[in-house]
Amino acid sequence: MKRHIGLLMIVLLLLAFALPSAAQEEGPLVSGWRPDAPSLAHPGRYAVGTREYVIETEDRDLPLRVWYPALNPDRTDNVIQYDIALMTSRIPMIITGRAIRDAAPNVENDPYPLVVFSHGFFMYREQSTFLTEHLASRGFVVFSVDHVGSSSTTVEWTVEDFARARFEMAITRPQDASYQIDYAETLTASGGDLEGLIDVEHVAVIGHSAGGQTALEAGGAQINPASQSAWCTELKANQAIAMQSGRLSANSAAVMIASADCDYGERMWPQVATLAGLQEVPAGLWPSLGDDRVDAIVSLDGPIYLFGAEGAADMTVPVLIMAVDADDFLADFALDEFFSNLASPRKAVMTFQSAGHYIFVDSYSRYPASAWNDLWPNWSDPVWDMDRAHDLINHFTTAFLLDVLKGDEAAHAALAPDTVSFPGITYEAEGF
Repeated sequence: MKRHIGLLMIVLLLLAFALPSAAQEEGPLVSGWRPDAPSLAHPGRYAVGTREYVIETEDRDLPLRVWYPALNPDRTDNVIQYDIALMTSRIPMIITGRAIRDAAPNVENDPYPLVVFSHGFFMYREQSTFLTEHLASRGFVVFSVDHVGSSSTTVEWTVEDFARARFEMAITRPQDASYQIDYAETLTASGGDLEGLIDVEHVAVIGHSAGGQTALEAGGAQINPASQSAWCTELKANQAIAMQSGRLSANSAAVMIASADCDYGERMWPQVATLAGLQEVPAGLWPSLGDDRVDAIVSLDGPIYLFGAEGAADMTVPVLIMAVDADDFLADFALDEFFSNLASPRKAVMTFQSAGHYIFVDSYSRYPASAWNDLWPNWSDPVWDMDRAHDLINHFTTAFLLDVLKGDEAAHAALAPDTVSFPGITYEAEGF
């Protein structure tokens, strides 16, 4: 009898793990989280749909991808391939994701808050599908454009072109964020393709690297050339030491970006001021490029040096900053001062210890194995397990957005400093 009871218990346990919960009957067909993933890293109740559009502006057409809560009554295979053109060689590349192309929207609980995702410099709109798909499964509509002029398909691999693109994007990318909010209002309006689906009264802008900079600008952070100049002095000194020790190559992308941001910087500010519609380069802080419709900001290793502590003083929207401390690209030496000077009553900063810049992008497991050798450093981390990092990124981003945009009390509690305890993470928060 005891043996039969034991076998029955094993069978019941196996069934419990094998069968989806009722809340996830229409959710993703394939799990992506580790067994030790925190609760909000698990995919949500919604299947994920995706559609493509083009936002037409006066000077550029912006290719847009949208992820949204969708219906999947027939349990259609949700494996999707995103086709991108990678870098200036225009190498065709495929990213494998989990979404259903052109699926019918799930209108049961609409409208859903809008999240605008901004990709990194020299990257592309599908660079972090682990996150954008996840947020759609959790009840958000996610917009992401290719930032024409600073994406992988539009920037040449030269220091001069890098410099031009990296300085101009300080103006054009916040504009792109506003264009997407405008377009969302059109799509969700009566007669729109996603009529009634998007809650444009609750909006977040999130992004990685240059996209994190974009998010901070959209939330009101102000350009501060003096801060960038000070950062350049310290960065160049640190990189010189790293090159002498052999840890950093003189031909690396990190050195190229530093050269673009620093060696060419002074000559770029007048051009950028003109692009911003200013008569001359401001002597101190630049006017804010923030959008009043933005209610929350998430910066994923976004550069702080463009703003400095002074540039944070007028930011009042809730802000979540995720940083790393092993970044040769955008090492920030004044993150503590920036965070302390944020005027937002709700703010949090978490740092992945010993992590590099690319933990915030899709891992190699979503790319074809034939490309791993050439681009392994972009899709992996020397220390962190990418799945574990992604679980934590999904958990904290979801908690923050559920709290700020939906007023979720459980999500709010999950952000309280005394409840956050994960190995390899440092965390500080106010207002939670």
